[in-house]
Amino acid sequence: TDLQQGLVTIVCRIGFDAAIHGFIVGLIIAGVGLFLASKKHRYGKPLLSVARKIAIFCGVLAIPGAVCLLTSGSLPPVNSLQLSSVGLIGFWALVTLHLIMEEMNFQWFQQDPTIEG
Repeated sequence: TDLQQGLVTIVCRIGFDAAIHGFIVGLIIAGVGLFLASKKHRYGKPLLSVARKIAIFCGVLAIPGAVCLLTSGSLPPVNSLQLSSVGLIGFWALVTLHLIMEEMNFQWFQQDPTIEG
């Protein structure tokens, strides 16, 4: 049915495209993190942690599309929907920025677990 085809398209094609762009942003973050970690800069560890989290999430997100690609030889068409690489990279940049700030907050300003507040 059309509903099933739409769901397959969303899960396989759009998820796969988003995961590939997420890997690209994650690789950039990992590269910067490795450079900063080699210089013993305090930003290196949070950046590497976020790059690892993005890689794990994108790996899981890409599984249905990879299975579809291996079994049928291509990803399902998206017809009238046009995904922009600039938009996906911008999306991942915003997600990554948020995760980096959360990771820095967690690593640098850990609260004492015995204090309630």
